[in-house]
Amino acid sequence: MKRYHVALLILLFISCASQAPISRNYYVLEYFQHTEKAELFQRTPLDFAVQVSDVTIPNTYNRREIVIRHFGPRITYSENDIWAVDLTEIIPSLMVKRISRYGIFRQVAREFLSSRPDYEVKAKINNIEVYESENLTASRLNMDFTFQRLGTKEYTVEHSVNREVVLPDDQMETFVQVINETILEETDNFLIEVMQHFSGAEKKPQDRMITKMDSVSTDSLDGGSQGMGILLLPAISETDNELPYKIINEKGEETIGIPDKGMPLPAGKYKIEYGSGSTSQIMKQEDIEIIPRYKTILKPDWSTLIVDIIDERREVAKVRYEVFSSETGESYGTHIPVDREYGEAQKVWILQPGLYKITLNSEPFNTYLDFSTVYLKEGQHQKLTIVVGTNEDGTPNNLVGAGLLEENELAGRTGNWRFLNAVFGNATYVGDNEKGRNQDESSITLNTQFENKITYDDFPWSFTLRSLVELGTTQDSETGSGFRISNDKFYFRNTLVVYFMKNLGLYGRGDVESHLLNEFQYFTDAINYRKKDFEDNIVADAHNVKIVQISPSFMPLTLKEGMGLNLRALNNGRSNLNIRVGLGLRQDYYNSVYLPSDVTETDTNGVTYKIWNSRESLNKRGTEISIVGNFQLPFNLTYYTSADFLIPFDKGESTTIDWENVFNIKVFKHISIDDRIRLRNKEDVNGKDYVEYRHALFLRLTYFLR
Repeated sequence: MKRYHVALLILLFISCASQAPISRNYYVLEYFQHTEKAELFQRTPLDFAVQVSDVTIPNTYNRREIVIRHFGPRITYSENDIWAVDLTEIIPSLMVKRISRYGIFRQVAREFLSSRPDYEVKAKINNIEVYESENLTASRLNMDFTFQRLGTKEYTVEHSVNREVVLPDDQMETFVQVINETILEETDNFLIEVMQHFSGAEKKPQDRMITKMDSVSTDSLDGGSQGMGILLLPAISETDNELPYKIINEKGEETIGIPDKGMPLPAGKYKIEYGSGSTSQIMKQEDIEIIPRYKTILKPDWSTLIVDIIDERREVAKVRYEVFSSETGESYGTHIPVDREYGEAQKVWILQPGLYKITLNSEPFNTYLDFSTVYLKEGQHQKLTIVVGTNEDGTPNNLVGAGLLEENELAGRTGNWRFLNAVFGNATYVGDNEKGRNQDESSITLNTQFENKITYDDFPWSFTLRSLVELGTTQDSETGSGFRISNDKFYFRNTLVVYFMKNLGLYGRGDVESHLLNEFQYFTDAINYRKKDFEDNIVADAHNVKIVQISPSFMPLTLKEGMGLNLRALNNGRSNLNIRVGLGLRQDYYNSVYLPSDVTETDTNGVTYKIWNSRESLNKRGTEISIVGNFQLPFNLTYYTSADFLIPFDKGESTTIDWENVFNIKVFKHISIDDRIRLRNKEDVNGKDYVEYRHALFLRLTYFLR
């Protein structure tokens, strides 16, 4: 039991030690002499003693953590950004130094122990915070200054400030510096009003000093008094490619906004224009008021529509369609669907609520052929799926069906993800009596494939997982042994590409290939065999058997890893070709796998044995070149190719070649001819290279799983 306690303590210690300590940053406010204003220095001070009292701060802001406001009622406290000073102490200390440097009064201090001051300066901070939103970082200081004769309740001078300054970056150091300069600058403005009071001068708006902060590049909005707000136009289609909209201020100046992304705007009234179609079809909203420190969220009075056109194989069909208003017959435009699997963005129509007619193949509005309708409700999104037929060469033609389908009905589409699951199967029966009148023979072959494909495409990310599990059995009346496994394999291929250009990016991949069941070798006549390891030791033997197990399940196991550059040479709806070059790794594990040898052995009793030798596992590193393509050819022919070449760094090792080609010809709706050819280089029992090929041709029945 003690061992377990010690092990637990060690794991706990390692876990704690592996956690990086939280990095906390501490910030101070300090006096900036370079921000002093020469015109405020006095030769003859006023004959008064002035006390500067502690600053009052509400509990929400009177804490060590810097307050972060998120444009609305929500605030958070930064765990990593801490005030290193007490704001109630440091701010009045800065004010005392400011007043003393200008020489405005005979005496100014935080406390008077032996005398009584004439006047008192009080300050209250209502808000001191950093604003953070998706497109804006700003500082905010809401502060009140008062100047009054000691012993009275009436204020002689009052000065209030509500300053917001847009920051050039999102660094906390910038925020602290701007807040620091803002406090000193507003102290100057407060002192101007105090001196105007004693001089009897009338207070004028232009006397208030709003100067540019010269330490950082900032954008103060109308002297900092107007403030900023956020305008949010929701993306009801929940996509990231809805059409941008136009924002027009009261001066007629235009700005472009992106749906579902908050747009920071100065407070005021605005007009927006949005929607698909011509200028006369664009929708408008007017008198939208932007309120400081408030997010104005527009209530959708529009609808969105996506049109998908697919063929019976659930592949994207490149057919042009047109959108008409059913009420007026006006056209809102045409478009050809895209395949998001290849990184193309879907078109999102932004339309007024109502009934719309979608026609194919350039049919007019009043057509009764190749059309569908869809009703759009206010504030809702619809996705219309149109299915078209194809002719003998695979070209899409007329409409065969349309409707609003759930995502799981559209070949597993969910957002940028696409799931395709299918089952393929075929059966063959052969019977004859070719060997004689009463010598009837028959054979039955069953073959099944389970294929899964998962893709994610949202530029710059592209991920593909492809898996295939294949099982085949054969029953031959000649051997009388019942059904035997004649085909057994599976593979998983995973590839992630991150594009830094439209068709060029970095890739990483990991592939697994093996089989599921134990593999046997069968003999018509009984044999004796021996299995030997690498040191020629006998590990197993048997007499008078017709079956020899040559490999266990999941062995041999092949792993492939690689990373490098990916060039998307072809990228359209009917052809896709990727060429990859980079560093490749390959591991071939042959644990408990035996190869037949041409050598036989005879023991002292005269018994002859066939020999199976252990196979050594391989581990290669080198330069890999991969070519992966998928082509939709005429005459309903689809061609898929995947070629892997690994050129080892070790010159003594041979180049690895693995090339798979698949030709599929569609015969009927779910019936096709599948021709698979795979070429690989391997070593024989004598260590010499040869090309291993596997050619499979069969008629297959396809069923797509939902």
